Amino acid sequence: MEYLYKVLDFLKNKKHIEAIIVAVITVIIIGALAGSNAKSDSSGGTSSSGDAVVKTRPFILDDSNSASGSSSSKADSKSSTSYKKEEEGSDIHSLLTEYYKEYAAGDTDALEKVASPVSDMEKSYIKFMSKLLDSYEIKEIYTKDGVTDGSKLVSVYVQMHFKGIKSAAPGLDFFYVETDDSGALHINNLYSSFNQTNKENAMDPAVVSAIASFEEQKDVVDLQTEVQKEYNEISLSDKDFDKFMSKTYPSKVKSWQTQYRKNAKAAAATKAAEEKKAAAEKAKSDSTKSSDSTDTSSTSSKTIYKTTTKTNLRKKASINSDIIKTLAKGTKVTKISTKGKWLKVSYKGKTGYIRKMYLKKVSSSSSSSDKSSSSSSSDKSKSTSASSGPTEGKKLVLKDTVNVRKKPSTSAKRINLAYKGDKILVIKNRSDGWTKIQYQHKKGYVKTEFLK
Repeated sequence: MEYLYKVLDFLKNKKHIEAIIVAVITVIIIGALAGSNAKSDSSGGTSSSGDAVVKTRPFILDDSNSASGSSSSKADSKSSTSYKKEEEGSDIHSLLTEYYKEYAAGDTDALEKVASPVSDMEKSYIKFMSKLLDSYEIKEIYTKDGVTDGSKLVSVYVQMHFKGIKSAAPGLDFFYVETDDSGALHINNLYSSFNQTNKENAMDPAVVSAIASFEEQKDVVDLQTEVQKEYNEISLSDKDFDKFMSKTYPSKVKSWQTQYRKNAKAAAATKAAEEKKAAAEKAKSDSTKSSDSTDTSSTSSKTIYKTTTKTNLRKKASINSDIIKTLAKGTKVTKISTKGKWLKVSYKGKTGYIRKMYLKKVSSSSSSSDKSSSSSSSDKSKSTSASSGPTEGKKLVLKDTVNVRKKPSTSAKRINLAYKGDKILVIKNRSDGWTKIQYQHKKGYVKTEFLK
């Protein structure tokens, strides 16, 4: 806590403020309080230091994240091009407009449709911020090429409108935007300012190096300086604004952080107690079953997982191992075994490793559903009578996220992804286990079993 008070005293002197955005105080407070909770990223980075330069909203980019060697050289060659200014209505402008809208509203479920992964801690922070904010206003967006084809390093000059504060707070935000297999843009939230500060999820060293190089380029620094100057001028001319940013805001952030850690500790204790109870009940059940066990089934159970973000299937359980294939978000794989922080999995006849943090358990069964690009041979022979399916002409609310395909086959092209909670219109219930539907003005097919 002594460190925290020194930081606050330091920030009272305007000439010492190196923040590029209005939320600099939030960054340093959270960096100080998170402390031992921060995890190292895949490049070996450490927790942010007190002299790190704040460059993005509302968290810092720590200089210790920077990689060196061949990765850095690659980043320089990929991102040294001049800024491209995005016009209003462009795909990236539309993507970020949606992001800021959901962020200000505190709707983390909707936010995850355009940015993922979002950790529980970041979700809590977003909901906290939504109580202070009226809206975000995008002024300008600039982009440069990222590490991979279709990826972009994005700088956003944005104004934050706080409730009850007349002056809007100018800030410079950063995003890493990628293009998925269908050509749609998505924000890779592994490289959000939040995760770069708190390091809850591992990051690709090559991308981290590209971001570090990007932040040091002259046109980026010039834009940072311009936004910083505007912030300083507002702070000097608007006393209410200055009081809110230097006193009220950091006090509220500190209260949120204290409450979050308290709740997280209580939740962890509850979970541990539940797991202990479940383990005891399982041991008792296993003991009972072993007394008169019989082989009731010849079908082995398979544990199915799906990827929570775009990730790599590697030959070995190491981030330095060769990549077998890059899997899209939502791809289903079958677990083979566990090795530390990795799962050995199979995917379409290929065997490899994926980090546990990028997988979510779907089910444990002898067959899999058509909710990802993986398919099951049992789908080809499965048949459902039309009379037992959904009513034609009726609108349904989806209970889970499903693929919409061009033809009634798991091998057919996926034309859309219908999310849990969205509405679809039933056009025709077929007898082959598929239903023709309309979703977002497009017609296609989904497995009937997911509409019941």
